[in-house]
Amino acid sequence: MAMSRGEGGGVSVVMPTNAELGVTIRRLRRARHLTIEGLAHDAGMHPTYLSGIERGVRNPSWEKVTGLCLAMDVPIIELARDAEDEARLAARMRVARSELGLDDRTERSDRSDRPE
Repeated sequence: MAMSRGEGGGVSVVMPTNAELGVTIRRLRRARHLTIEGLAHDAGMHPTYLSGIERGVRNPSWEKVTGLCLAMDVPIIELARDAEDEARLAARMRVARSELGLDDRTERSDRSDRPE
């Protein structure tokens, strides 16, 4: 997530990462009870490409994002706002983990040490 300040220390702007955009798209898709295959078809893309967007490993063009919004009947501004909210939440969670002395490596190693 990138943050910038306006002139004179104004309101910070949150710029979601591809991962945060993907989480938002997945949440919106699931809320509408759509499958990856169904949404991908409606948006004119391959299901594996949509899966990559949702996992944050693809960098979708505006054309792809617009297609997804149209297929889900979601205004682009709603998607952008929700992705910004996701970015703010992710930032707060990183701060909380840091304050608790946790980091991503600790979490991953803790999970790998747990018996299944």
